[in-house]
Amino acid sequence: MDAIVQSITDALNASLGIPLTVFLLSMIPIAEARAAILFGVRAGLHPLVAFGWAFLGSSLLAPILLLILIPIINALSRTKLFSKLGKFLYAKFESKSRALATEENPDAPKKFLSKSELKKIGGTALFVAIPLPLTGVWTGSAVASIVKIGFVKGLIGVVLGNAVACGILTLISYLFEPYLDYILLAFFIIAAAVVITLIVKLIIFKPKDVTTDAEGNADGDTHDDTTGNNTAPRE
Repeated sequence: MDAIVQSITDALNASLGIPLTVFLLSMIPIAEARAAILFGVRAGLHPLVAFGWAFLGSSLLAPILLLILIPIINALSRTKLFSKLGKFLYAKFESKSRALATEENPDAPKKFLSKSELKKIGGTALFVAIPLPLTGVWTGSAVASIVKIGFVKGLIGVVLGNAVACGILTLISYLFEPYLDYILLAFFIIAAAVVITLIVKLIIFKPKDVTTDAEGNADGDTHDDTTGNNTAPRE
């Protein structure tokens, strides 16, 4: 295992350099900053340096995902070739967002942050802060969009949670540096199991029919792209 990791590290260091590799790895779904920090420290970076590059790369991706991820999934849902994939992805993200769903009181006085919005921001941050595959910036951004928290507030929740997750992985990397090979192996085994499970679920997934309005919006839902609130096909 040590020889394999060292060979990969040497190849990446020769081609991209370890800091840039950590930066780019932190943007990849499932791996994200979690794997990037572990890899960076294993490759010889100081834990705080690995934290900085991984946090920067994954956080820079957050505003882009908040704006385009759910609209892209919606667009896939309306195509013939990728309809099942789009509906499957939306169903997975929607299921993870249910714990954050709250109802606004229309008679309540307007505040900059209502209790409902604070719950959504805190819930999004807590969700992203869990240092496991499928709880990172990608999923957190999708969840924030689905619960219609708004672009700025969603970004705050995602970035705060990402900072906590990166901090946890940095601490683990520092305290257990002699065992990073085993931690990396465990992470990638979990990530592989998650990917295989998702593929199996996608194969057996049976999307329900959705109706679209004259503009092609599923169930007639609309969204405001300027606030990050998105249309979503309902299962």
